[in-house]
Amino acid sequence: MKYVYAFREGGKEQKFLLGGKGANLAEMTKLGLPVPPGFTISTDASKAYMAADDSIPDGLMEEVGAALTQLETNMG
Repeated sequence: MKYVYAFREGGKEQKFLLGGKGANLAEMTKLGLPVPPGFTISTDASKAYMAADDSIPDGLMEEVGAALTQLETNMG
């Protein structure tokens, strides 16, 4: 399961996956508004965390690390 989404990957139609703020940041990015590059950790990650008695879901930290590396690369 994927937990991390770059702003450029989402949109307003993914509100239940990205949360309200994440979906709106993705939509603003899609529209070409001046939004700094970034990513959102999905609501699925939060649900998995709560379901596992406050244990970080498998693969989440690796996805965050990869997203940070990609963000650093994109920012130069």
